Amino acid sequence: MNSRHSAQTATGADVAPRDVPTRLVMVGGGPRAIGVLERIGANAGVPGTAERLAETPLHVDIVDPHMPGAGRIWRAEESPLLLMNSRAADVSIFTDETVEAEGPVVAGPSLAEWADGIRRGTIAAPTAGTTRLAEIHALGPTDFASRRVQALYLEWFFGQVLAALPSTVSVTVHRTTATAVRAGDGPATWNVELEDRAPLGADLLLLAAGHTDSRPNAARHELAAFARRHGGTYLGPSQASDAQVELLGAGQDVIVRGMGLAFVDLMALLTEGRGGRFVPAAEAESAGEDAGAELRGRLDYLPSGEEPRLWVGSRRGVPYHSKVRDEGAPTGLGELVHVTPANLRAREDEHGLLDFRADVLPLIAAEIAHQVPGAPLPQEGEEPLAWLDEPLSDLGATTLPEVAEQATRDAVVGHIEADLRDRVGGEVTAARTLFQLLLQLHGVLVDQLPATRLRGGARGDYPRWWHSLFSFVDSGPPPHRLQQLLALERAGIIRFLGPGLRVTADEASGRFRARGATGIEIAADALVDAFLPEPSLQESTNPLLRDLVTGGDAALGRESAASPGALDTDARHRVIGPDGTARERLWAVGPWTSELPIAAFARPNTNAPCHRRNDALARELLETALRGHAPRPDAERHAEERADDGIPVLAPVAVRAPRTPRLGVLGPGKIGSALTRTALRRGLEVAVTGRSAPPALAAKLPGARHVGLPDLAATSDVIALTLPLHVALTLEPGALHGAVVVDATNPWGEVDAAAVEAARAELGDHAGELSTSELLAARLPGAHVVKTLNHIGYHDVEEHGRDHGDPSRRAIALAADDDRAAELVTTLLHRLGYEPVHLGALAAGRDLEPGEALFSGWSTSAELDLRRAEHIRAA
Repeated sequence: MNSRHSAQTATGADVAPRDVPTRLVMVGGGPRAIGVLERIGANAGVPGTAERLAETPLHVDIVDPHMPGAGRIWRAEESPLLLMNSRAADVSIFTDETVEAEGPVVAGPSLAEWADGIRRGTIAAPTAGTTRLAEIHALGPTDFASRRVQALYLEWFFGQVLAALPSTVSVTVHRTTATAVRAGDGPATWNVELEDRAPLGADLLLLAAGHTDSRPNAARHELAAFARRHGGTYLGPSQASDAQVELLGAGQDVIVRGMGLAFVDLMALLTEGRGGRFVPAAEAESAGEDAGAELRGRLDYLPSGEEPRLWVGSRRGVPYHSKVRDEGAPTGLGELVHVTPANLRAREDEHGLLDFRADVLPLIAAEIAHQVPGAPLPQEGEEPLAWLDEPLSDLGATTLPEVAEQATRDAVVGHIEADLRDRVGGEVTAARTLFQLLLQLHGVLVDQLPATRLRGGARGDYPRWWHSLFSFVDSGPPPHRLQQLLALERAGIIRFLGPGLRVTADEASGRFRARGATGIEIAADALVDAFLPEPSLQESTNPLLRDLVTGGDAALGRESAASPGALDTDARHRVIGPDGTARERLWAVGPWTSELPIAAFARPNTNAPCHRRNDALARELLETALRGHAPRPDAERHAEERADDGIPVLAPVAVRAPRTPRLGVLGPGKIGSALTRTALRRGLEVAVTGRSAPPALAAKLPGARHVGLPDLAATSDVIALTLPLHVALTLEPGALHGAVVVDATNPWGEVDAAAVEAARAELGDHAGELSTSELLAARLPGAHVVKTLNHIGYHDVEEHGRDHGDPSRRAIALAADDDRAAELVTTLLHRLGYEPVHLGALAAGRDLEPGEALFSGWSTSAELDLRRAEHIRAA
């Protein structure tokens, strides 16, 4: 274990005691940001630091419209067909004893161990959804989890981080978008402008947004315009979940440019996602244990008839390498002998700078040749590592035109089959050694090669070139995905265009044309760029990132010369200003910075760069916060806090809220917790009132605010009663005066029945004509009661939501006397992913109660309409 020590103790002159906390704003709430927050919490408890924080506490504002913890990229509502490219045992967001960092280790479960804990009941599941729980329960150490399961793991991690924070560190989550950063009134403060509320003042600012989209560049804008002119389809770079694959028709020829992980995701959505099935091939079922991996895992594809035909190619012409079997097993890999700090220093120029291609790449190539069995040495005049980066580079020059299609097919298929043999079946030592070596090299380059140490220019393609090669070799798909690719080729769903792909837009024919290096050519009406948007500050769809370098005199940063399109940061993640100096109290991390891209989580016990860098950054943030500087005036801070508390809904409901309703949940039991998690994932701000202690509630429902009942009523636009009915009927009459109240209760059991009878007797409803919602409304005079959400099970709430227009979208009925309250709840239900159906006055809610006509037996709005018609005829 590495030695660890606390931050240097400050003298009395360094810190001015005050009860107003230092304010750190973190723009971005995804896994990288939360990893830094975890390190802040861990280091905040170190002796010395803990005592200083008791005098100068820290408040952290997290600004992100997406689910905190998981962020924008990892979504609990993604298709289960979208898989991670690492085995569950190889994924962890926790530090471990191998991490070389100053802060304390806070161990935790890997993804596989987390799933096992949920299975055994020692870890509380972050979902009640039936299918998601089934995925978690079935997940084994060598399985590749779905991305949505990983999202749940990250949500859970955020809850653990919040629950473990010392009392000297507090957190507020703001579900909105930061649009710009401006220097504050003093040299040590920043103002973060927000999309729909007052700015946040910050003493310290960390920009930690994750992957963002980019606006189309000129070339892609023209491709989209060409498609519109000629009635074709162009899908630009995007996350798989955002791709409009529904625009690609059955049997349609589609050119696909790119064969990386985005292509693999697209392949799954367009085949299994459209009803096709993969089954073991007959020869695979009869193959013995000595058969090659490409035969033992061989699949056949049974098409649904809804698939398009994909013509696939790329620069390399082959997919990313398969993940290696037992990738963490010992290989005898030794210490690095070529890529060392001393060798890098020896190659620096007089300014202490390196050229990546000329100075660093030859060392990497020599290291691979030294460490990996069978790795070739570069030939005279050959680009170092060309054999690894472009395995089919000679195919175009050696293929005759008349056999181009067959030769290309054979070369690509042969490469994939050989890759499966080398990485999955039999002896895999060489492939495993290469995998582990590149992982080690990546970690060294993260530490040794900040962009500020590199010369820029036309050949300054680090870190993108290196990251592309590293991803190609080490970050490939699960082996069975490559077996599926081969099966789709045999089924005629996929055709290979090979390496050196070039795509043009032919105005004469109005079609896209693609040509590979061997001469294969195809014309099609549809083109898909199957890769992620390239990071570009100036073209980012994130307004804040764009403003950092395009804000004119207010610009706070500059583009990196060594990594064009990225924000220039130094080795400590400080933002470099336009004048070349590091900005004080302003840091940035993420794929849009000049930092070599690193994952936010890693394989356990590998001294992962993300943990080391997060810890160093967290310690710097804490130390900067604890160093004395003048706090902003209390009045300014208090004004910001009031501005962000939300506007209470007053009685009567005069105007529909112009933004998404802020949801309050009274009673975070099964249905209340499921509703809270669904609302958080859909981008709502949620406040919760319950009996649990704040740390327990933070762990259970991370991102929700724990408030008392008066604050819940004052700051929520809609309050959902998810209490037992007999408890709801005992609420103080004025507790929710003026609020829009969703009655999600049902009369279950003897206690509820007795409470209902007592309420009827009190109102003189001896004939039992009033619905339970009317009884509740009488108990809560001045509240605008809406009956809804009582006729969906808690295990369905998180899973049945669908986007607008989906024919399977579940309907949710509602009944209300106040049309404006009903309209507000309708907006809420739409945002949650449901189709609202207004039945009429609150009395109509009687039909939604257990045992009544509309309580069950329908799902869609069409089915509900049919059931209502049958009920009217029967009446």
